[in-house]
This record gives sequence, C-alpha cells and structure tokens, in this order.
Amino acid sequence: HLDGARLWNAAAASGRSIADLAAPFDTVSVCLSKGLGAPVGSLLAGPADLIKKAVRFRNSIGGGMRQSGILAAAGLYALAHHCGRLIDDHRRARRLAETIATLPGFAIDPALVETNIVLFQVESRPVADVVAALRAEGIWMAPFGPGQVRAVVHLDISPSDIDVTLETLRRLFLSS
Repeated sequence: HLDGARLWNAAAASGRSIADLAAPFDTVSVCLSKGLGAPVGSLLAGPADLIKKAVRFRNSIGGGMRQSGILAAAGLYALAHHCGRLIDDHRRARRLAETIATLPGFAIDPALVETNIVLFQVESRPVADVVAALRAEGIWMAPFGPGQVRAVVHLDISPSDIDVTLETLRRLFLSS
C-alpha cells in the first residue's frame, strides 16, 4: 500500500507520472486537501476486490459518508485545476529556503527542498522564540523536532505572501 498523501507533490517535483510512482503498489490512497486545495477528501485506488473490502471495512467502523456530493465536486475541481500549479508552490518554497540560508543562526541546504515543505535548523536561539516572533508577524511556521522549524507553502500562500515572509525574516533575523 502506498500512503500517497503527498503523491501529487512528488509527481510535480520529480516529473514522473502519478501512475509511474504508484505502479509498484497494490493500493494507493491520496489526499485531495494536501496541496490541491479541496476542503476534505481522500481517494483509494486499487483492484476492485481490495476496494470492495476496504469500503466494507470503512463502513463497518462508521467511516461512510452520506450526501457527500458537494465535497466530491470540490475534489473533482481540485484535481482538474490544482495539480498543475503545485510546481509554483515548490518554486516558492525554494525561494524561502534560499533566503533562510542567508540568515545567521539558521541552516538549510536549499537544494534539498524539492517540494513545498521547508525544514530548517535554528542554531542560535530556541525554536519556540523563532516561531513566536514569526507568529507575532502573522507568519505561521511550526516547531518540528529539536532545533528544527517546518514551513509549508500551499495554494493559499501567494507570491506576495512569500515576499512579505522573506522581508520579515530578514528584518527579524538578519541583524541578530
């Protein structure tokens, strides 16, 4: 089974097709809300007999949904309109990483940022202080392990949001 929550991001970053990436697996689940902008929704693909078993199991533990057509429509819209734009998120994430790499007390190799997730090390102050300072400016990043911060660029982060984030990072941390 492939937990393909970020499968579309992997395809966009690698230039490989979804089918090619999923080929070695019997089943694959994908998430329509991670990166594609649907409010909710996941899909499960695989041989008909396995899907039938999965649906029966899901329903037996209360996972069935009724009147979900509007959510399905949002998922179809996301699939039709948002897959192609994921590479834009990846470019914005790389820009973010490139700026962070110039700041004293932070460590990141921008070449390792392949998708929309930016993980960077904080070497000179507590991570909680960095996250709090950014949050006070309206920029939400999250602690992600000892000395590490996680930033995610997605559909709702515009190019101007990235510009503001870069300016804020420089203002807060370049001279410190």
